[in-house]
Amino acid sequence: MSKPFDVIIVGAGIIGATCFKIFGDMGKRCLLIDEKPLGCGITGASGCIVRVAHSHAAATAAAAQGYHFYRQLADTAQVPFARTGYLHFAEPAALARMHDWLTEHDVPAELVGPEQLAAHYPGFAISAEQALFEPGSGYMQARPTLEYLVGAGIANGGVYRDAVRVQGLNLDGAGGRVVGVQTTAGEHAATHVVLAMGNATAEFVQTQFGQAFGLWNQHIQVTRFKGEAALLTAPCFIDDEHDLNGRWCPLTQGFYVGHPTGQRVPASHAYAPADPAHVQRTRERGQLRFPWLRHAQMDGALCHSDCYSTQPIAVLGQQPGLPDGVLLASGFSGGGFKMAPYAAMTLAREITQG
Repeated sequence: MSKPFDVIIVGAGIIGATCFKIFGDMGKRCLLIDEKPLGCGITGASGCIVRVAHSHAAATAAAAQGYHFYRQLADTAQVPFARTGYLHFAEPAALARMHDWLTEHDVPAELVGPEQLAAHYPGFAISAEQALFEPGSGYMQARPTLEYLVGAGIANGGVYRDAVRVQGLNLDGAGGRVVGVQTTAGEHAATHVVLAMGNATAEFVQTQFGQAFGLWNQHIQVTRFKGEAALLTAPCFIDDEHDLNGRWCPLTQGFYVGHPTGQRVPASHAYAPADPAHVQRTRERGQLRFPWLRHAQMDGALCHSDCYSTQPIAVLGQQPGLPDGVLLASGFSGGGFKMAPYAAMTLAREITQG
């Protein structure tokens, strides 16, 4: 068995990688392990949108931590951050409430109408009487962000291992506290274990502890559409009224539009081909906000499952029924990228205070 670690982080997606850096910044000796290469899980299939406005105040505050964290990475570490702007569509009262929350968290934002939308995004038809506009928000790229975070964690003295699968947890004699993990590369000791396993989390905890802690896997399909003319830019967006989300694709100059599938799937369901029926459902919803989608062509898709929960943010930290020292960081319902800094900082406080 290797020298004990302070924290073992299982899963090197955006949640685990951010924990690896932030825990290391605190002086914790960490081991980050994943069975897949970097960027080959749900983070690699993510739009990596960084935005703040949410319908819940707590989620808005959490996303604001991510916004400021990622902007600092872009400014000080040159991690690419495409600040295309972000639009939130909702009822006027909800938009006004979210605008007030953004002001509290020092996030620039304005309420905009049709003329301002046309000025911000000329040639990009939007059907809306009002939206909340975050000019400093946008999206990042999965791989360079992950590489920076993991590299920073290694520079802090952490250890990163891929191609390693966690087979189980080691508990103390009484079974009340975690003391390490069993892996395909041997055993490792630690006083805390963070399970940030993405779509593998629910099945792992169900097998280990007999319950899923309110977690399940759901398939995500975000369809890329292309109109008659290439898009030179477009906003990131969330549409609460039509249950839509998406962003611009710089590689193809197309536009990603997502609509929930509602399809629960097993952990073995990861990447998958696009479902034509869901492409059509997405188009029908999407054209209510973006009329040009009616005649756009399907040009590809991001398809992957993620771990979902009913929580406004995620299932985060110690949970009743878990041994002491085992912390969950999953159930972000497709929104983990923007929430990763908040999750890491929350777990860091729990580890330090516990």
